[in-house]
Amino acid sequence: MRTKTLITIVAGALALGGVVFAVHASGDPDSPTAPPAASRVATAEVVRTDLSDYWTESGTVGYRKQRTLRGVAPGVLTWLPQPGRTIARGDTLYRSGDRPVTLFYGSSPMFRDIDVVGMVGRDVKVLADNLRALDYRIGQQPAPGTRVTVQGGSAPNAAGQGTDGDAGKPGSPSPPAASGTKAYQTVLTSQDAVFTPALKDAVRRWQAAKGIRPATGTVTLGDILVLPGAVRVGVASAQLGDDATGNLMAISDQTKAVTVEIDASRADDIRAGQKVQITLPDSSHTGGTINSVSSNVQAGSSDGGDPGSESPKVQVVVAVDNASAIQNISSATVEVRFTGTTAHDVLAVPVGALLALSSGGYGVQISEGALTAVEVGLFADGMVQITGTGITAGTRVVTTS
Repeated sequence: MRTKTLITIVAGALALGGVVFAVHASGDPDSPTAPPAASRVATAEVVRTDLSDYWTESGTVGYRKQRTLRGVAPGVLTWLPQPGRTIARGDTLYRSGDRPVTLFYGSSPMFRDIDVVGMVGRDVKVLADNLRALDYRIGQQPAPGTRVTVQGGSAPNAAGQGTDGDAGKPGSPSPPAASGTKAYQTVLTSQDAVFTPALKDAVRRWQAAKGIRPATGTVTLGDILVLPGAVRVGVASAQLGDDATGNLMAISDQTKAVTVEIDASRADDIRAGQKVQITLPDSSHTGGTINSVSSNVQAGSSDGGDPGSESPKVQVVVAVDNASAIQNISSATVEVRFTGTTAHDVLAVPVGALLALSSGGYGVQISEGALTAVEVGLFADGMVQITGTGITAGTRVVTTS
């Protein structure tokens, strides 16, 4: 029994000693320890790509080609359209002396009364083209190249007047020639038309339909105002009863666009047809296309209005590719991102891979390789163009991001 008990005590002592030794050994600074885990290093591939740098400018959503409409002939302003209304060909723009002033389309303004049959000119062509477009029968016009005689008109290359439609008939008196003028011959161009009896009759029918009294077939200066196309009416500048020759109202195209002013020094970096990205007030994005870059350089001004304290500006008009994206925006500030310089088919790495060298310049650390000096090029979208010995597409380099 004693022997069994002694063996048990010795075994327990040995076990206890083992525990004490283990604790002592774990606290021994000279004992071997496990090596630390290797730190993980971020790497990135050198890629071959196109890089473009960008810059952003503030722009304004609004209707294109906003301008102020002025009246042509004197009179008392008796009616103006409501803001927001669209005025198209044949519609009344305003009334002067309660006589309607009608919108016609064209590039040549009306500059005189058109009253005598035989008159020739671009203004007559505007009249003929618009009446035809409004479905009035205007008769046959002489073809370009036809030689015509203008009686009693002013000198060639000016607006001439001819004889009335009844002239030359038995018993019909010829109209007196204007003082200091004589008959001349001219050859019609594609920009001309002739005020024929049929065209005058079409004018008479148009006047009757418009409520112009009396409907004489004579177009008086101020009856028609010529613009390139339909316009949207903005805020009125005049009040009823004002002189109709002043500023009347703001007008614009019907199409909305974004207008941006950029530094004139950047004008060479962009061109019509170039794509841009537009950030709308709700932070959504939509695409745009540069419609025009103004050639008129305007002097910059500071907030205090001192001219020349900012760089000169040019105006850029951007068409919104998806018109519905701004259909509910009448006026707002947006951000427009322009593309500047583009480098095609270059090697690039994240900017975080660049290391400043003590000798100057930059280098990259090749993963599990040497530190290699590189030449840097374009920086864009967190990437940088690089070239260097041994740098090829697919090479992995150490980077911070």
